[in-house]
Amino acid sequence: MYRLITTYRCHAARPVIERGPWHSSRKDAELWAEMLREVGYGVEIEIQHGAVQEDNSALADALAGMA
Repeated sequence: MYRLITTYRCHAARPVIERGPWHSSRKDAELWAEMLREVGYGVEIEIQHGAVQEDNSALADALAGMA
């Protein structure tokens, strides 16, 4: 099972994080993720057992730069 975690800003200093419904296939989750990215949302795909699967290289670089 897979679900999307979307991030956006809505006139607030902190980003809004929403977790979507579960999808039975990775392909369905990726389709929805692509549609949301096209309209400006930050999207990650979460696997039901807790691992987050997505290209987080920008985040990894930022964290490495802080160390």
